Amino acid sequence: MEIKFTCARFLFKKRLLMNIMRTFLFLFFTTIYALTPENVVSQNSRIKIESDKTLSVDEVFKLIMNQTDYKFFYEKGIFSEFPKVNVKKGIVRTNKLLKRCLSQGNLDITVTDDNAVVIKEKIIEPRITNRAVQQLKISGTITDTKGEPLAGAGILEKGTLNGTQTDFDGNFSLDVQDGNAILIISYIGFASKEIAVGGQTNISVTLEESASELDEVVVVGFGTQKKVNLTGSVAHVSAAELTNRPVSNVQNLLQGKVPGLQIVQGSGQPGKESSTMLIRGLGTFSGAGNTPLVLVDGVQGNLSQLNPDNIESVAVLKDAASAAIYGARAANGVILVTTKTGKSGQLNISYHGNTQIQQATRMPDFVTNSADFMSLWNQVRVRRGLTEHFTQGEIDAFRNNVGNPNYPNTDWLDLMVHSATAQNHHLSVNGGNEKTRYNFGLGYFDQDGIIDGHDYQKYDLRLNVNSKINDVVSFGANVGASQRNITEPSLVDDDLILIIYAAGPNYSPYLPDGSGNYVSRYNSRAGHNRNPVSLTKEGGHKESIYALNAQAFLNINLTPNLIWHTKGAINFDHSFYKSHNYSVPHYRFSDGEFEHDGWPVNKGVYDSNNTSVLTTLYSTLEFTKTFGRDHNFKLLGAYNQESYFSRYLQGGRLDFPTPSIKEINAGSTEGQYVRGSASEWAIQSLFGRVNYDYKGKYLIEAVARYDGTSRIHEDTRWGVFPSVSAGWRLSEEAFMKDRNWLDNLKFRASWGQLGNQNIGLYPYQELMSLTGYPYSSTVQQGAYVSRLTDKNLKWETTTTLNFGLDLSIQNGLFSATADWFNKETTDILYGAVIPASVGLSAPTINYAAMRNKGFEIDLGHRNNIGELNYSVNVNWSTYNNEVTKVRTPSYGSTTIQEGLPWNSFYMIEWIGIFQDEADIASSPTHPYDPQPGDLKFRDVSGPDGVPDGKITADDRVVVDGAHPDFYYSGTLNLEWRNFDLSAFFQGVEGNKHYVNGWGIDPFVQGTAPRKSQVENAWTPGSGINDYPALYESGYGPVTGTTSTFFLQDASYFRLKNLSLGYNLPKQYVNKVGMKNLRLYLSGDNLFTITKYPAVDPERTGGGRFAAYPQLTIFSVGLKVNF
Repeated sequence: MEIKFTCARFLFKKRLLMNIMRTFLFLFFTTIYALTPENVVSQNSRIKIESDKTLSVDEVFKLIMNQTDYKFFYEKGIFSEFPKVNVKKGIVRTNKLLKRCLSQGNLDITVTDDNAVVIKEKIIEPRITNRAVQQLKISGTITDTKGEPLAGAGILEKGTLNGTQTDFDGNFSLDVQDGNAILIISYIGFASKEIAVGGQTNISVTLEESASELDEVVVVGFGTQKKVNLTGSVAHVSAAELTNRPVSNVQNLLQGKVPGLQIVQGSGQPGKESSTMLIRGLGTFSGAGNTPLVLVDGVQGNLSQLNPDNIESVAVLKDAASAAIYGARAANGVILVTTKTGKSGQLNISYHGNTQIQQATRMPDFVTNSADFMSLWNQVRVRRGLTEHFTQGEIDAFRNNVGNPNYPNTDWLDLMVHSATAQNHHLSVNGGNEKTRYNFGLGYFDQDGIIDGHDYQKYDLRLNVNSKINDVVSFGANVGASQRNITEPSLVDDDLILIIYAAGPNYSPYLPDGSGNYVSRYNSRAGHNRNPVSLTKEGGHKESIYALNAQAFLNINLTPNLIWHTKGAINFDHSFYKSHNYSVPHYRFSDGEFEHDGWPVNKGVYDSNNTSVLTTLYSTLEFTKTFGRDHNFKLLGAYNQESYFSRYLQGGRLDFPTPSIKEINAGSTEGQYVRGSASEWAIQSLFGRVNYDYKGKYLIEAVARYDGTSRIHEDTRWGVFPSVSAGWRLSEEAFMKDRNWLDNLKFRASWGQLGNQNIGLYPYQELMSLTGYPYSSTVQQGAYVSRLTDKNLKWETTTTLNFGLDLSIQNGLFSATADWFNKETTDILYGAVIPASVGLSAPTINYAAMRNKGFEIDLGHRNNIGELNYSVNVNWSTYNNEVTKVRTPSYGSTTIQEGLPWNSFYMIEWIGIFQDEADIASSPTHPYDPQPGDLKFRDVSGPDGVPDGKITADDRVVVDGAHPDFYYSGTLNLEWRNFDLSAFFQGVEGNKHYVNGWGIDPFVQGTAPRKSQVENAWTPGSGINDYPALYESGYGPVTGTTSTFFLQDASYFRLKNLSLGYNLPKQYVNKVGMKNLRLYLSGDNLFTITKYPAVDPERTGGGRFAAYPQLTIFSVGLKVNF
């Protein structure tokens, strides 16, 4: 049923009644807003709202009386014409709630000493003016960013007292003087907008929530808190920020959104982006790992299984105070994902879809002219004093027969890497009433690879149902399911890219005789490479990953102040992987001779199944009470238990009668194999949290968690993880009250300890080997203990100290959040040192330690210039990593030493190029026999610490770049009428990668040199000092020494996303049954500024130049609500 409220605007044509309305509006803005509920009730009184709902004024009063000492007295029916108020689940100030529901009328409000609130209607005398009759009628709709109508929003003609409010559906109508009028649109908790009428008669306006809204409720561990009351370091990412880019991976969408959250996407391969995620740097260097704990609706989950359109918000808990509630699993930080729930009201159906075109961001510029390639390789061989690979006759034949298939100039990158398409669709249904609310989402994503043989599909659904039996009992269920299908060639990941790089231009995929036979390489002297085309077309792998996550909860309001919440959940994951490889003959291009039968060596089929089940049960009691109006307490006590079981089984057979058969049973039993394993662990916990604030000024929080895990010996498996934090809202002090420009100024401090239980399943237990024991030069049959153990082994512990500041000025005109932290991890697992004579593997012990110190800042600004509304946000973070305790330093191309960052680069310093023989003779002795054009190194030290005129391992120095200097990102949002434009950039400074081999070293197994290498290579008399004479892999004077020459600057600045959207006017879309329709164009990874050579600088590590390319994505999409 559609509800319409009585409106008197048709009487504006009567001069007398028009002036009565003007008098009413004058008193409304000068009296009611001056006499705000801040002056009626204590500004620190708070009301808890259990669920999203719509309340009448009488129901609001009843809610307040149930939770406070206030009583309301008023004439029955006085509020019958007042619109209902939409409220959201969470905590809200009493005065804010009163302001929302009483802003419709002109009231006389009195508060007695015994907390009685007496409300009467004021009698207004009409005031007659000579205002002319208004000439232009304006109508329209006011909504929030989700398309939901804002009932009770104010519309005021600027410079006058002429105004109105929206009805329950967000609609309004107002007569203004003429087409030059400007409307001021306002709503509590939202940023106001000024709209120039400009002759328009129908105006639709979208309001954004105010950035400085202090009553915003954010998700924290096992509950919610008002943002203004947070004392820990918690960052919040809204649903709008996650769905404004056409990216299906939630982890990649979070990149750059939160200072201190470092995300690196290591690959663009469909379904296998290989993203890594750190919060405030590397916390440990043991097998315990650095991945943050991810919880979805309070239960451990996986970001890759989620659809961004199903997410309501993401909270990142960065310090110990905010994460201590998760104890032994929170050392690396915590990411809390909250999925969307239903809202009472009209049924809302929404669809979001887009189509994408994807291509590689950056690729190497290899030489693709075969004659040039062959000639250059010969020159390099001659310079080394080796035999040439190609005769001059062969080279001339290629140079003189362009276009002849017998003499190709194959551009393997152009052949193998191409544009690809993707499509994304999501349908959601949301609705409910006061008793039951539901949200259902169904998604589908399909992505082709930019390299043949790659494909990815994802299907997902989620259903949230919340039901309220009565004012005491409510319950709900949350079910999520997904299926992901990943298809890839027989040679996977970076190896296929290496093969593409290594393919020379002087042969093609197939023999030129038309037989269709695959080519292995040009001739027997060329690098022994594989054929990229055959690898993508013959055989391959397919993996199907299934996930089912089901939760159910029960809430019982034992008293108005005491809530019992219990949740049970099960996560079921299953993956099936099939590999199918078979013999494919390959022939040499030059003479057509058979060379091998393809890759890999083992031909056959193998299947693997992996199944895991995680069960979770937790129960909480939460007590909330305000004493004497100013002392606010919240206490939480809880129990939690989890158990995990997984089973792995794999089997395979070789020698199948035909490649078309892909089932194991058809293979030969000779050489068949099967293997399997199972594992399990469990954890139990008791924990509690106490929150206190005095007048909203002084904030204290204490948390303690008592964890016990099966991973550790029973004597040491229990541990306590405490934290304490405090906040001071300086802006609430009496001496700051007259500074109206200051919304919020808060200082925070926290300390706490967290644990990392991911130290292996049973590292304290002895292992038995059944392979026999070597004794007296023979292997004796039997079982024996193969390693020593430490039964006192315990979890790694991270202690964090954090100081922070929150600032907001002029209702979000400017905002800032800054944090300094010191994170120290002790008892890091480390291999003990024992004499070799013991004959057993060394035990793992708690020994090493590491520290990260850093700083983060997040700045925001929002404003409007006429009809142009804009917001700017930038964040910046840095940390310094240091190993503070390690038993035995390690030295290689990297080093682990106390006082240095973990895995610091440790290598010989390259200082230039030898220009001539005299230069060589006057320089320190080279470890190889150099020539003019080779690398020159710095002599730093000899065995005694003094330069000795020789380049040896003693000359290695520590080089920075193992950890970036800082991370940064920024967002710009513009809105003008129905158009919106957003830009998001992201970057890293000071990061370096050590890369060599394919793509960097020319002629590795036939790799062509890059054109830039040829153009910039040293030649006699050139004076070039940046790049040596062209060389080939294995050439000692260049590749034989680990030097800074191969240490590449991977700093970059990237335009991560640029989006342009248009919201169709509501008067058009409403005619066809739609509420909103938005069309948009979007581009991801549009350009990158970097010194990194040839390929994308964003990667998870060095050592290999090749990686599946990152993607530039162009998309067109729409969002529609019905």
